[in-house]
Amino acid sequence: MQDKASCRAAIVAGVLLSSIGQAAAQEAPAQPPAAAPVGQSGPDDRAAPADQTSGSADIVVTGSRITRPDYAAPNPIVSFGAANIQQSGNTNVTSFLQRVPALTNSVDSTQSAGSDRPGGQLYGAAGLNLLDLRGLGTARTLVLVNGRRHVASQIDSAAVDVNAIPTDLIERVDVLTGGASAVYGADGVSGVVNFILKRDFDGVTARAQMGISDQGDAGNRFASIGAGRNFAGGRGNVTLFYEYNADSPLRNDDRAFLRRENRRYLVPNLAYNGPAAGSYQQVLAGDLRYPYGTPSGYIEMGGNAYNGDGTRYDPGTQVGGGFVSGGSATPVAGYVGDLLSATERHAVNLLTHYDVSDAFKLSLEGKFVQSTATTFGGFSGNYPAVFTLDNPYIPTALRNAALLAGETTIVSNRNNTDFPRLGESDRRRTWRGVVDASGRVTDHAQYDVSLTYGQTDVRITKLNSRWNDRFTAALDVVTDPSTGRPTCRSNLNPAALQVPAYSFTPGAGSGCLPLNTFGSGVYDPAALAWATNRDNVSTARLTQTVVSAQLTGDFGALFTLPGGPIQFAVGGEYRRETSRFDPNGFLTGKQWYQYDEGDSFDPNYVISRSRGAFDVWEAFGELNLPLLKDQPFAQTLSVGAAGRLSDYSTVGRTQAWQFNGVWAPIRDITFRGSYGQSVRAPNIGELFQPTSPTTNYFVDPCYLENRNAGSATRATNCVALINTLGGNPATFTANNNPDAAVLINGSRTGNPGLKEETARTWTAGTVLRPRFLPGLSVSADWYDIRLRDAINTADANTIANLCVDQPTLANVFCAAIRRRQGTGYINGFSVQPQNVASFRTAGLDVNLSYVVRTARAGTFDLRFVGGYLDRLEQIATPGAQPEDQVDQPGRPKFNFVASPTWSLDRLTISYNLRWFDRTRRFPKAATDANPDYAAPDLLRYKELWQHDVQVQYAVAPDFALYGGVNNLTGQKPDVDSYDYPIPSLGRYLYVGVKLGGRR
Repeated sequence: MQDKASCRAAIVAGVLLSSIGQAAAQEAPAQPPAAAPVGQSGPDDRAAPADQTSGSADIVVTGSRITRPDYAAPNPIVSFGAANIQQSGNTNVTSFLQRVPALTNSVDSTQSAGSDRPGGQLYGAAGLNLLDLRGLGTARTLVLVNGRRHVASQIDSAAVDVNAIPTDLIERVDVLTGGASAVYGADGVSGVVNFILKRDFDGVTARAQMGISDQGDAGNRFASIGAGRNFAGGRGNVTLFYEYNADSPLRNDDRAFLRRENRRYLVPNLAYNGPAAGSYQQVLAGDLRYPYGTPSGYIEMGGNAYNGDGTRYDPGTQVGGGFVSGGSATPVAGYVGDLLSATERHAVNLLTHYDVSDAFKLSLEGKFVQSTATTFGGFSGNYPAVFTLDNPYIPTALRNAALLAGETTIVSNRNNTDFPRLGESDRRRTWRGVVDASGRVTDHAQYDVSLTYGQTDVRITKLNSRWNDRFTAALDVVTDPSTGRPTCRSNLNPAALQVPAYSFTPGAGSGCLPLNTFGSGVYDPAALAWATNRDNVSTARLTQTVVSAQLTGDFGALFTLPGGPIQFAVGGEYRRETSRFDPNGFLTGKQWYQYDEGDSFDPNYVISRSRGAFDVWEAFGELNLPLLKDQPFAQTLSVGAAGRLSDYSTVGRTQAWQFNGVWAPIRDITFRGSYGQSVRAPNIGELFQPTSPTTNYFVDPCYLENRNAGSATRATNCVALINTLGGNPATFTANNNPDAAVLINGSRTGNPGLKEETARTWTAGTVLRPRFLPGLSVSADWYDIRLRDAINTADANTIANLCVDQPTLANVFCAAIRRRQGTGYINGFSVQPQNVASFRTAGLDVNLSYVVRTARAGTFDLRFVGGYLDRLEQIATPGAQPEDQVDQPGRPKFNFVASPTWSLDRLTISYNLRWFDRTRRFPKAATDANPDYAAPDLLRYKELWQHDVQVQYAVAPDFALYGGVNNLTGQKPDVDSYDYPIPSLGRYLYVGVKLGGRR
């Protein structure tokens, strides 16, 4: 171990010392440096959009540590500035960035609310906003702030909650495709999103905005204020910034088109008997309901079915998927819960620097962000509750029916739609600090040394879960002989409690109040409150420590190439990350009632503490060779290379590298390209997560109606699988499965045997800046990413599909699905990451910026960013059939955003059009083999057409008013969806005011 540590130290120290020694030896003054010094806040804080015309100053662009003109950047970058964000009307940065074609699949607040949780995480994920580049997953997207890593926000992962980055402190956002590991380290397999913050602010600025939907809900309140001051003749600056944001929740039934009477769902067609005109395998059904459960209770006695209020149960009409339409059963609509969480965020940032001399510049950054997200999902249930006939709340009709049937108890399945929903409130507190020292060593070398520490504390409060002992006691009701009124049986006889007591002491002074569930809305709220855990709080902490040192410069004192001196960047970095989750005793002791926190009856369903940590030592280097400059057919010609060696405490040594080149035959056109290898080491959760619970609703691929919706081997594999378990393939349908419409319990666990995943990426593109059209910049870049040994944690439905879609049943996916002996229906599953998958994606990004300034008609600023997705495929296991994911939801083949802005004197009008084409509603394999799978108009989701407009008027130089409408036409989600291709928010109106600015 000591030898290994010494080796790590030698790697970093040797690289740094040799480079410093070489640069320091060049003491004699030489020609003025070709590169500007690196800014105090890190390698990227002075970057500018790579595809826009700039001045002559060299800068550090995202994707490199070397200063160079922005037009000479070898990597394709899409940039959006502070003005673009403000003109969008979005105070949620993720919602704004989803308009970037590469980030369309990102997770915003509408996808981490209600029953939705990123990655299926049951704890601590409410309200998270996570970026996903190229649809390859949030784990493969590296998020930076001023070119530096940021502490994670999602438990056991490296994913950064974008809510932790203040909206109005952002100067610019750079989005870089692929090949970033050689510069920034692991995790940037699909690319980098770099948030550049405002620096050297001198003055006071403030902004306030309020918004609300046209239906009077989902309100937003936003305010920010910043003050900065330069001192010591401009050598120092201190800036303090505060931001507040709050969003009101949006619930399913707030939208009429999502309510039970209007909502429609796609289900298997029970009447389908084969190809015929107008006959389809999947059809729409309305008023969908879960059978054998009602809001008042479902009870069977003597061959008859009753509701809990004593009326006869109406079974409705059976439809596919195990559901019914109409009748007494519980409606499916509304079980999704919130569509938007209630959130509140406070952010305080302090940024300061002081240049003691050119040789020593000190910079400090400090941040505290507290964000709280509260959301409610589905309802609790009693599955079942058993009542003795002496319970005074039992309706007379039910008691008589029980006596007639010779029953001594009544068994009721009840969906508690009249109880408060199950929910979660997560408070995240993020601290982050950066200390940086930089300066000039010689005229040709600069150093930068920094320490970054970040910590995220998560307080997870689960809402409305019931104590098992208390709720059981409250349901067991008898008549108190002394008062003639209902009371808890355990109040009279403590020994009568049917389960062990751990949260109260049974007896007359226990506080137990009788609870009536025979009917809807008949219970005593005080009785339910007594039985509910009001202190269901767990905690988590994530930390990140990064120590980095680098030397940048050029060899101009020794020699130059025809295009200029060779530039270099070399350095080392140490990083340590930790994550822990501490569930409370209520969870670890399985003290909840039945299924409120998962299956309390399943011995495999265990909630336990998680702990994990890793560290990594790294050495990196980068070269840029400017071969020619200002020559015929070579306005610019340069080649470059970057490399990084890493030594992880978990997976050992990895290496990443990149080669790139830039050629501008004339000033008007530039060709650029890169080829490199990136790596991603498994994160803490993938490695160390202990066995923990999860749930899933299955659509079994082996149902008779689904066997032709997969690979060519699915049907054969399903028949063999069902026969092996003793089931009947001919009657294996959702309607014959008693668990078809219920959540199935499973488990998740990490895999300490994982190794790193490796990607090969190449890009090739061109940038046009024609002199005959000043202000125009057009870039087009092709990207191709091939990922092997990919760490894949598929969701449970995908695992079930992959099991039978492989060439044989002898695969890791079948081992993860448990099926009931005798029938073959799924009754359990396990989820674990594996190095089994490979991905490949390729496509084209187009970026256009055109600014036209006129003498009388004002200024026209047109921005267009478009994307074409040529390929996105996954191979689940070696030798398996590729899964084509192009045209799937969140991964459209074509998409773009067009943002023209017109300014005249004090008036500015901004318009934004976000569009993507129709995407597949079903997997490609299902519809290609089955032309009658669904009606033609249902095979794809409709296009997104989102129109946003804003008008701003500058009353005075430091005072502006603005207002706008997002989703001007009020587009709604498509049928059978509540959030696609657009969330259910609808038309959204907002007004705001801006005060002050830079001096």
